[in-house]
Amino acid sequence: MPPPQQDNDVTRDYRIVKLRLPKIKMSGRQADVHEILKRVQDDINIFPKRTCSLINLFSYSLHKKAAFTLAEVLITLGIIGVVAAMTIPVLISKYQERVWLTSFKKTYSILYQAYLRAPQDYGTANTWCAEGNTDCAKTYFDILSQYLKTAQIWGFNSPFDNSIRGKYRDLDGSTMGHVNVFPDNKYYNFALNDGTLIGISYSGDLNAPLLQVDTNGLKGPNQLGKDFFYISLIRRNDNPVIGGYSLWWLGSDKVYCTNAQHSGWWSGGGCSLWIISTGNMDYLHRNLTSDEWKKAVKSLLLDAYKDSLN
Repeated sequence: MPPPQQDNDVTRDYRIVKLRLPKIKMSGRQADVHEILKRVQDDINIFPKRTCSLINLFSYSLHKKAAFTLAEVLITLGIIGVVAAMTIPVLISKYQERVWLTSFKKTYSILYQAYLRAPQDYGTANTWCAEGNTDCAKTYFDILSQYLKTAQIWGFNSPFDNSIRGKYRDLDGSTMGHVNVFPDNKYYNFALNDGTLIGISYSGDLNAPLLQVDTNGLKGPNQLGKDFFYISLIRRNDNPVIGGYSLWWLGSDKVYCTNAQHSGWWSGGGCSLWIISTGNMDYLHRNLTSDEWKKAVKSLLLDAYKDSLN
């Protein structure tokens, strides 16, 4: 079939397509291309002045584009939903654990740097207060705060009311009770400029300062071993050391950083020891064995009623 003669541009485009037609492969449907050419030629005959280019030529289509059915879309969305429900909580949990761990390490670093500097002027913390009673808490604060950036000071008053303190929980999920969390008249309470809450008190067992530390304030979960910890300022060979508060049970089989309930003391009270020693929060995922617990934290524990790690 000869190309139309009335339009040089159309004739040229037609010849180009005609010459290349044998080389075109469209999944075995070359006959469709012939049909397109025929339709284009018919249109040209009807509308002599219509401009036909290669772009216009291949804008013709004899077939509808493939599309998903509603059922297929719903099934796909359902699969995506199931996968998301299985994976997102795990990802969130890992992220939250990383936040808690990072916050603890940051607070530990701040306190440790301050405690390294203070002994240069005042000696190790066991010598800071001769009274050996609750009044030492203010003395401890006066010395340590010189090397810290404090934002707010409550003194012997609690930073929270009882309703908030009563929501603090142990690692096993049990309530600690408001009298045990930043209590009045025992801990000298203050906040660092990054929001970390600290209460400092005298420990007769350690003959040294004992700190309660909430690494993220009221953000939660306000739970021992996650964002709430016990930290002690002790010494080893007259060198400042930051430790924990699990001193009495070094020779027992109990692990004082566990989800299992304990009697007589906090299940998560010693978790700061584990993090300082290992740099992780593995106790959130499994029960630590007695052997690995003692091996990891022994260097940071004190024997009962001794003020040194010697």
